[in-house]
Parts: sequence; C-alpha cells; structure tokens
Amino acid sequence: MIKQLEFNFKRIILRNPSFLFFDILIPVMFYLLFTKVMSSNDPGFERDYLVSMMIYANLLGSVLTVANTLVTDYTCGYAKLLQVLPLKRWQYYVSVGSSFWLLNVLCVIALGIAGWIFNGIVFSVKLWSILVLVIPLLATPLMLLGVLLATTRNVNTVNVLGNIVFLLAIISGLWWPFELLPHWIQVLGGHTPVYYVAEIARELVTGGSLTLGYFGGIIIWSGLLSGLIYLSEKLRQRIK
Repeated sequence: MIKQLEFNFKRIILRNPSFLFFDILIPVMFYLLFTKVMSSNDPGFERDYLVSMMIYANLLGSVLTVANTLVTDYTCGYAKLLQVLPLKRWQYYVSVGSSFWLLNVLCVIALGIAGWIFNGIVFSVKLWSILVLVIPLLATPLMLLGVLLATTRNVNTVNVLGNIVFLLAIISGLWWPFELLPHWIQVLGGHTPVYYVAEIARELVTGGSLTLGYFGGIIIWSGLLSGLIYLSEKLRQRIK
C-alpha cells in the first residue's frame, strides 16, 4: 500500500509537470479573469469568488482528471497488471485518490496565493489551514463521481460525460451568485455535492455557524455514489 501511494504520487504529479502546471493554472486564470472583468461594489465578491474557484478546481481535479486517469490505467493494462500483486482493488483506489487529494490541496494553495497577491485577500493562518485541508476532503463525493464515470472504461465516453462538471459548476452557483439563478435551477443545484461543499467553505470564511445538513448531504452523496460504483463493477463482472 505504501509503495502504491509513493508510485502513484510520482507518476500522477511529479512526472507530469505540464499536467500539474495547467491543472493549477486554469482555475487561477478563471479567478483572475472574473474578478478583474466582473467588477463589483461588494467588498466580499473577490473573497467569495476565490472560494468558488477553489471548489471548481477541486471539481475539475476530482471528476475529469480522476476519471481519465483510471480509464487510462485500464486501457494501457496497468489495472490488469495490479491483479498479480497482493493489492486489493480498494487499496488501488485509495492510493490514486490520495494523490489527487494532494493535487487538490496544491490547487487551493495556488488560488490562495493568487488572491493574496492580486486582490489583497488575507485570511488567518488557522482559517487557511482549515480551507486547505477541509475543501479537498469534502470533495470526496466528487472523486467518487470521477470513479463512477471511469467504470465506462472508455475515454470518449468519459470526456462526453465530463460535461457534467460544467453543469454542476453552473447550477451550484460557482460561476454566478446562486440567488440569481432561476428557481427550478436553485432547487436542483441546492441538492448537489458541489453546492454543499461550497456552502460549508463560505460559512468557514465568513465565520458563520456550520450547517450540519450540508455535511449530511455530502455523506449521503458519498454513500449513493459508492453504491453505484459497486453495482457497476458487479454488473461488469457478470457480463464478462
């Protein structure tokens, strides 16, 4: 297990500097673009948008990147090669997920530095520590969504279904204030894991009391997606 953690960290992050650079750069560019173009008189706009882009960065890394990595492991034969090792399948998923959790941590740190340099956003050390650790951890159901997409075992299918990332970003209020969205979209978006994670992060930043219902929603989504992944794998084994 330890060897798998070390190996996946090297092959996913250390040996892919261009991938690491662009995976972190894209959310930072989106943040700078929107905060400079969409000027607002609200002093909390840049801070709230920083939180939104942290969630969006985790959404990209947890869904699309996880799904494409797992599918690539399957198509290139790496996943099949692991069957000759004394390694359980869940250990493989945990080792890969840990690498992407670290990637999400790096994205949050990069956005925090960008917010501080370009917009003068300053948080306490305690709050930064909480955001850096909690946001990627709460993104667990998003990683599970990436694993579920990967069960299709097809890169083209994953890329098509990957559009769900942008849909979740829109209906969850990451691009525009949630209150400005149509009511029926608010009903849908208000029950997504992305919305729950974003609201918890905003409550942490504003110092408000945490809503336990959001944590419950994340747990429910994690359980639901885990069940779907299990059923998908069982169905695939039966078909074989």
